[in-house]
Amino acid sequence: MAIMMKKQGMSLLLAKGARFLLFGLIAGPVIAGTLGIIVPAFGWFPPLGGVAFSLAPIQAVLDAPGIWQSVWLSLSTALLATGLSYFCVMMFLAVMWQRGGVRWLVRALAPLLSVPHITIAVGLLFLLQPSGWIARLISPDLSGWERPPIFGIVPDDYGIALIFGLMVKEIPFLLLMALSGLNQLPAHQWIATSRSLGYGPVSSWCLIVQPNLAPRLLLAVLIVLIFCVSVVDMALILAPTTPPPLSLRVLSWFQDPDLSARFTASAGALFHVILAGVTVCLWLVLRRLCGIILRSVVRFGIRFQLLNISSRPLCFLGVMLVALPCAIGALGLGVSLVWSVAEVWRFPDTLPARWGLSAWSAGSVSLWDAAINTIVVGVSSAAIALCMVIVWCELTPAAYIKGQRKKITEIPFYIPLLVPQIAFLFGLQIMLVWLDLDGLYITLIWAHLLFVFPYVLLSLGPAWRRWDNRLDDVGAALGAGRIERLIRIKLPVLITPIMTSLAIGFAVSAALYLPTIFVGGGRIITLTTEAVTLASGAGRQNLGAATALQMALPLLIFLCADAVSRRRLSGTGSA
Repeated sequence: MAIMMKKQGMSLLLAKGARFLLFGLIAGPVIAGTLGIIVPAFGWFPPLGGVAFSLAPIQAVLDAPGIWQSVWLSLSTALLATGLSYFCVMMFLAVMWQRGGVRWLVRALAPLLSVPHITIAVGLLFLLQPSGWIARLISPDLSGWERPPIFGIVPDDYGIALIFGLMVKEIPFLLLMALSGLNQLPAHQWIATSRSLGYGPVSSWCLIVQPNLAPRLLLAVLIVLIFCVSVVDMALILAPTTPPPLSLRVLSWFQDPDLSARFTASAGALFHVILAGVTVCLWLVLRRLCGIILRSVVRFGIRFQLLNISSRPLCFLGVMLVALPCAIGALGLGVSLVWSVAEVWRFPDTLPARWGLSAWSAGSVSLWDAAINTIVVGVSSAAIALCMVIVWCELTPAAYIKGQRKKITEIPFYIPLLVPQIAFLFGLQIMLVWLDLDGLYITLIWAHLLFVFPYVLLSLGPAWRRWDNRLDDVGAALGAGRIERLIRIKLPVLITPIMTSLAIGFAVSAALYLPTIFVGGGRIITLTTEAVTLASGAGRQNLGAATALQMALPLLIFLCADAVSRRRLSGTGSA
């Protein structure tokens, strides 16, 4: 008994040590970077000549033309994109959860999860702009256009294109998280019980299942909300410019050649943190109001008999709410691939008049350098994050997490996803410049690790916590130590979620834009930074080639991960 208690005490000590170490590596830089913008926001930063505290930077932000329109644009697009994505996912699950085919659709949407946000934005640009593929399809026979029309759909003045682009990317993510949460709930039993009380399947879902699923999705929804309110790469292509969202205003101040603009940028970043907090508070208030309404509906016994799952129009609507945005996004990606091999493609031709690979040879040096950097940084950060997650999960079993309250134990690791990137990356950049560590591969990998680690933990953690400890007991009975059991039993059995988490980590790294330009110091380019640069004025063929590589690399990593897991499982089965 004394030996067992000693081992438990040692395990608890290791768990606490791992927690503090990971907190320092992941959450520490975010907190330090955020604090690093507060002081310059009030005018004090001696390296730039600010030797006295002042409210001038904050006043400069308030006096900026159209600043409140930028704030409103960021707030409205974030709330609408997140709310519509959540609504579409819930309605789809309400009408399709018991009809089958949900898993098949998730597998069909999985490639969109691996595609960077900037690639989705470029695809929508190729598809919806006045000279885009949709305009070409209806020209000149249906529209009469011999030349591209003068009106602009992408970008528009109200941010509708940005909202739609964010929905294309976030719907698959929320759908995947919702299915993961449903695996932990007796949804089928709840629906069967409520139907016996006279509720229809859809009303049963909306009144019983969804309220119990929502708390399990809160973290994922907040991650989506914070990303939408602070998005930069998609906003550079899809957002209006007169004025742009607040994140683009802050980025322009940071990139201003006049170094004194950094004080204004810091104040703008501080405003962005406040805006993110206000957005989260508004979401939580709206969530609370919806909960009160649903409880009132249940209390008064309202059954919504019109919401009948046998209604074909309702089923069709539920499917289209998810399938249509994702299909448009996938079509845009297809048009990007066509542009990458187009030599001559004049309006209003539906397809290129001449095909070729000139886009892959012209400027190929920078393109392939960016691809190599993307692979090196992505694989390195994903592999390191995977090892850290395995160590964390192994040192903190499910009993420890449950006893210490999971939200308190692991929530610090998600801080990089819950704070606007632009709000702390400038302070992190200042720290790296001061230490002469900016523009290095090792620091860029570390910066990517801040964002890759939470996603790897989010994807691998639940599978690791569901591990059957009886397999460990069998290995221990055969004389295998803890490390040997980990290597020879647990890792082979969990190879599929492990390799999937590795691929997800690479996809997250490949999509990062702000960490690359801030920490890389402009000396390390990736496909994402190259695509943003090409989107600002280069030829469509070169932009198509860059987006094609952005699609190919994550897909290749996913295919390799799938091949490794299949080979390992087949080898284990034959053994």
